[in-house]
Amino acid sequence: MTAPANSYWDTRKQTQVERWLKLSGRPHMTRGTSPYRGVSSTWSSTGHIWRATLSFNGRRYQSGVYKTQEEAALAWNRMVLRVVGPGCEPRLNQVPCSAEAN
Repeated sequence: MTAPANSYWDTRKQTQVERWLKLSGRPHMTRGTSPYRGVSSTWSSTGHIWRATLSFNGRRYQSGVYKTQEEAALAWNRMVLRVVGPGCEPRLNQVPCSAEAN
């Protein structure tokens, strides 16, 4: 007996991605940190740094810390594509072209 094309796990993964896309479409609160989704600022012994963090499926993913918020936004975009999948392009951060070249 073969499993149907859309097994339970395929359907569950699909609904989790749909839920994330629905929730990530809401306006996000910036609280004075960054206009980019998933990017927050913090202080360390070396000075002001920016952190990229993603919450998906009950887990937190962190890609690291960066010197500029644009670098952190691009890292968040890469992390979302890797963790959530290719169907999330509408929710990615729109970073100016000058920041992408660095």
